[in-house]
Amino acid sequence: MQELLNAGRFSLVAGFCDEDQYRRKLRTVTRKGRSIGETLVEEGLARRWGGLRQSWCS
Repeated sequence: MQELLNAGRFSLVAGFCDEDQYRRKLRTVTRKGRSIGETLVEEGLARRWGGLRQSWCS
């Protein structure tokens, strides 16, 4: 993640919901219109949120 963020300019894009229940801002990190999170998933370094809390190592 750090390497991707340090590779150049990026944007924080608001989605359909501005904040979560704890009033934290919800944003997608993008570069050139592409989600950095999606890049992490494709490289096997992250997984998509399935809606249920899971152990980070599973």
